[in-house]
Amino acid sequence: MNPPASPKPEWRAFMDEMAVAATEEYRSIVFQEPRFVEYFRLATPEMEYGRMNIGSRPSKRKPSGGIESLRAIPWIFAWTQTRFHLPAWLGFNGAFKQAIDKDRKNLATLREISL
Repeated sequence: MNPPASPKPEWRAFMDEMAVAATEEYRSIVFQEPRFVEYFRLATPEMEYGRMNIGSRPSKRKPSGGIESLRAIPWIFAWTQTRFHLPAWLGFNGAFKQAIDKDRKNLATLREISL
């Protein structure tokens, strides 16, 4: 088995564009969707972790804060416990949709990159 070929420079530029679009979509869902915090708290054991006091620091920077005050480890740990891994997928759809809407030929580029 040979190592994969190095990515073409145009692939890197294309994926950089998609990363920007995915990040924007992710942040709009996590920080601007008014129902997201409620969903996060209902779908994960985040609140329970905060009460367990198992880390060297509090799970939140501000006890009354929303998602922006949550530290990285409790954020990932809460999603991991659900085996849902939603943060890995948020933004994915928006990035792919934007790339394909921009130019249908980008679908062929995505296929080429994935091989």
